[in-house]
Amino acid sequence: MLFTLKKPFRTATVIALSVLLSACTSISTRHDSGLQDAYSDRNHDIATDVASCQHQLQTAPKNMVAELDITDIGFLNWNIKKGELNNWQEDINQLGRGKDLVLIQEAVLNPDFIGAIEGLDHWSFSPGYHGSSGLTGVMTLSRGVPLVQCNFQTYEPWVGTPKATNITAYGLTNSDKTLVVINLHGVNFTLGVTEFEMQIDQIRQILKNHSGPVILSGDFNTWRLGRMEILNTLAQDLDLTPLTFKDDHRKKVFGFHLDHSYVRGMTVNSTNTRIVTSSDHNPISASFGL
Repeated sequence: MLFTLKKPFRTATVIALSVLLSACTSISTRHDSGLQDAYSDRNHDIATDVASCQHQLQTAPKNMVAELDITDIGFLNWNIKKGELNNWQEDINQLGRGKDLVLIQEAVLNPDFIGAIEGLDHWSFSPGYHGSSGLTGVMTLSRGVPLVQCNFQTYEPWVGTPKATNITAYGLTNSDKTLVVINLHGVNFTLGVTEFEMQIDQIRQILKNHSGPVILSGDFNTWRLGRMEILNTLAQDLDLTPLTFKDDHRKKVFGFHLDHSYVRGMTVNSTNTRIVTSSDHNPISASFGL
């Protein structure tokens, strides 16, 4: 049975787990079932392989209480640079106010991130690198209850550190469809594109049997043409539409944008990017409807 912990108990649990994780600096994040409860505010299994994730998405319960409003879904995506720069909390609080989904890359598993935005009481975390800041990865904050959570890691071939992918699914008001949300931090330090292509192909396999709406977003580290071509092919194969911006302030490296957001099965009502000094990436925001 799924249930949601009350916020004070959830925060206390996270504080205790954060202390434990910070102390264990040598810990491996490869599918350690003993730490799984630290990655979600939900009492459910977290899938860590493609087949299990596909099964959970296909059998997810419908018509949950805390669904997302099908007519207006506010969205934010941001690589927050582990909260290392000044004013990140003020910025994410302001940028995330009124949003229903906030996708963070380079999030740190601690109460400052989990409770960063009032009203977004549910969180899902997929672990990546464990460094001096603590356990970092990708985090999805949501107004609706996540029905499903899948966590994946792809390892950098040179430095051996993992990059994380988090997949969640949400019920929608007045609909029997499920919204699948993918929050991805792309592998970066590679000579070729093999590892990046493997990471993107996981998304292809998971979404190929999902007929409902989709949001795919993150810092894809698409700093070269070959990487961008792989991402474009995925979008074409799955009928994903990229968000475009009148004033595009997304970070570029070698002339290519790193951060992208795609949607399927939804109307894009508005999009925006904003220049900030609280991270080395600028956030993306949008509003969707069905």
